[in-house]
Amino acid sequence: MRVKYIVISLLLAALAAVSCGPVLVSVKRMERARLQIPLVTRVAVVDFEDATRHGPGPAVGSRLVAELNSQGYYQVLERARIQSVMKEHAFNLTGAVDPATARELGGLLGVDAIITGEILAYDVRTTVRTEKVEKKEGTGQYEEVEKTNPFTKKKYKVKEEIMKTVLVDEDRFDKSGTVSVNYRMIDIASGQVVVSKTHTKSYQKTLKKNTVGDDEVLAELLTGVTAGFVGDISPHHVTVSKRLLSSKADPKNLGQAYAKQGEWQRAVEIWERSASQAPNDAALWHNIGVGQEAMGRIEQAELAYNKALQADPGNKMFIENVAQIKRAFRGGLPTGQGGAQALAEPSSHPTELIPRIMKIEPTGEVYINIGNKSGIKAGDRFMVVGEREIRNPDTGELMDTDIYEKAELAVSKVMENISVCRVIKPVPGNKLAVKDKVKPVK
Repeated sequence: MRVKYIVISLLLAALAAVSCGPVLVSVKRMERARLQIPLVTRVAVVDFEDATRHGPGPAVGSRLVAELNSQGYYQVLERARIQSVMKEHAFNLTGAVDPATARELGGLLGVDAIITGEILAYDVRTTVRTEKVEKKEGTGQYEEVEKTNPFTKKKYKVKEEIMKTVLVDEDRFDKSGTVSVNYRMIDIASGQVVVSKTHTKSYQKTLKKNTVGDDEVLAELLTGVTAGFVGDISPHHVTVSKRLLSSKADPKNLGQAYAKQGEWQRAVEIWERSASQAPNDAALWHNIGVGQEAMGRIEQAELAYNKALQADPGNKMFIENVAQIKRAFRGGLPTGQGGAQALAEPSSHPTELIPRIMKIEPTGEVYINIGNKSGIKAGDRFMVVGEREIRNPDTGELMDTDIYEKAELAVSKVMENISVCRVIKPVPGNKLAVKDKVKPVK
């Protein structure tokens, strides 16, 4: 009986130790793009040039579209629409899109930027080799061995086969793979390559059985490479692990109990009530910061993290909290909830085309990206308008858009998808630019 009580006591002690241990929670937030990108909201992804000749160009583009849609920051033009326009206007469909061609194509598509690039490596290699390993093998000879019953402690004898150690050959599969892609983002307004970045991921494992398929390896590597580039150009979601701290002001850890259930609002309310009684309790302010961050309230989270750091300036975790929250994205998503996905999914209805300037000739002729299909006729008039975004200088959040007139156009020639115009009423001081929007004059 005494042994039974000792075991139960040990189990209870172990459970108590676990319950008193640190509480870890996962918090998902959106971080800013790692690179400074010109104002771009609408993009088109064309097939990548394949230097490997393995044919993964469409897969690389499709994976990028899916990842951009999952972040929800950019409006991504559906690929069927891109292919249709490229074919109609005899653009190169191999993925080798230079900046000049991209500028013309972007005007036809009505996008702000085109993303393309080159696949530098996309392969998996599997090498089979043999390896000497030790293995126990019976000799056919037996010997008498004394054993002890673990319950009665009585000794007894049995016959066991004498084993020997031998070296045998076993197959080993050395699998390695690499995916490397150079991504380029071309700004339609300037015709310049604003981003050129190469991302590479590698795989190296030795397997006892060749159970991991080549396609599985390539898919994993491509996902990592794509996520790296999307993090460069777009606000992106990250998941971080945060530790909740115990506080004497919340002796029953009620806040932690609600937090573990995902009820962050209730948890924050409990911690804030406690903090009103203990304003210098760093643990409470840290927990409030975690809760606010989990609910997407970045400004409130930063304020709470700073209060925790003020109460305990040397705490490394509090210092890291403040550094991490500064990387958080604070603007709204231009596409709205689900907006990018809706543009990217195949649909029986064509994506609405935004009338824009697609080309300006030195002779003064202005090409716009609508024609007969849109009901345009010679003599129709359009007003070219510019847009100036007004942003919060501290957070980068879009506050408003100032729209102003640049010039009035008259249509002189109409084709199926484009029209040629001439300027009839310029506005002094306002220069026309590719991708400027045009609106019909009634």
